[in-house]
Amino acid sequence: MEPQLTPTPPTGGHTTDAPVATPPSPGAPIHREPYWDVEAGPPQGGELRMAGFKHLMVPAMAAACLSEEPWCLDNAPQLTDRQALAAMLTQLGARVDVDEAADRVRIDASPLHGHRVPADWSAQVHGGAYLLPVLLARHGRVESGAHGGCRIGGGSRGGRPVEHIARVLERFGACCTTDGAGLTATAPRGLRGAVIDLGDFATPDPHRGLPTGPHYSGATKTALLAAATARGNTVLRHPYPKPDAQELAHVLARAGVAVDVRPESIEVQGADGPLRATSVTLPSDLMEVITFVTASVLLDRNLTLRLDRPEVVRDGLAPELHHLGNIGVPLAWDGELLHVRPATSPLAPDRVIAASHLVYSDAQPLFALLLLAASGASALVETVWSGRFGYVDGLRSMGARLTVDGQELRILPGPLHPAPGPLRGNDLRAAAALLLAALAIGTPHRLYGVEHLARGYDRLPAKLRSLGARITSGTTPAPEQEARTHA
Repeated sequence: MEPQLTPTPPTGGHTTDAPVATPPSPGAPIHREPYWDVEAGPPQGGELRMAGFKHLMVPAMAAACLSEEPWCLDNAPQLTDRQALAAMLTQLGARVDVDEAADRVRIDASPLHGHRVPADWSAQVHGGAYLLPVLLARHGRVESGAHGGCRIGGGSRGGRPVEHIARVLERFGACCTTDGAGLTATAPRGLRGAVIDLGDFATPDPHRGLPTGPHYSGATKTALLAAATARGNTVLRHPYPKPDAQELAHVLARAGVAVDVRPESIEVQGADGPLRATSVTLPSDLMEVITFVTASVLLDRNLTLRLDRPEVVRDGLAPELHHLGNIGVPLAWDGELLHVRPATSPLAPDRVIAASHLVYSDAQPLFALLLLAASGASALVETVWSGRFGYVDGLRSMGARLTVDGQELRILPGPLHPAPGPLRGNDLRAAAALLLAALAIGTPHRLYGVEHLARGYDRLPAKLRSLGARITSGTTPAPEQEARTHA
């Protein structure tokens, strides 16, 4: 029973503002920081099965709270977010059963009774934010403290803001107060349908004028969850267009909600009561697919990726696949299989724009690695998150010629060489990019920030070892504690 695990204090980018630490008293436990020592081994190819889509699993687990009948999620990846959400739901009274061997999560929320999101877990991951609309719908009240996440945007020290969630809930008739980290909302008469333009929670990107931004996806998913059991009709105009939200609408439809999904709008006829039981098989994780395509190219490995619901993956990654074709990455689709072959000629330069309707922001650090191997200068433009170039210093320490100009990264191609010291990834995708870069160089490197990887990749060390990588893990005293020790 996964939820029985004891929460640990948040680390790295997961904390919110806290008092300045004092030197530990004699005998106090020493906080240790995990690391991996990584090195590429002899070339190996093979087949890997991609895990389920994290960004659909998280709101789907929350949506189970809208039902008094069991929900079953298959292909649910073993991630920190799954562990944390299972623990939160258990503390709120739900019954959660996890079948590790089958990657299956069964949630029975009929006994759910709490309205306060457990703070010790929610501070570690962002997924607890999706409990806000469902607990409000269920109990007429919800309270939460800070919500964690990668340190890549608004929020202090990685804490994710909830003001946009409050604004969405207010459209459904809730009364909300926020304090910069947490939220309290009440709706004693229940939620009522609304007409919402999700473009209000985004900004036009400077290239095509379409909505983009860090709150666009979360606002859309929050609105879908609130609309599912609201009284009356909800119309969501200009919803976030990627599978994160579109597939969530289909999950709600499987549970009995009348949902009409169109390119420019989603219309929801609220159930005005609990949803039905449902079973969902999650598609493969889109970012894991892009990560292993990148690994195949950088490590010069033949690789076959086995996918669940490949049509969702292919449609959801259409912008990424377009750019991979532009730069010359050989891909071949065969039903549930995606074959990746080493490039037979230098990759071509490209200009890649990360936007809510184009390439995923999560994918741009991986494209940076590929474009370092191109035959000419390239550029990456980030329009979703500010501060999304956290991997740049690490790559520069390996000799990468990268220039950051506002929200644009300019890339001059060239070989990487061993870094003079340890690498550090301060968020999930930065850690993944530095990990792949270190493996591509071929010499041993030590990588810190590996705790972030457990939030986005299911059994990553085992998958990389199957490609010939050598990975050993360890811990050292956290830098701030080590500094106090030697002061």
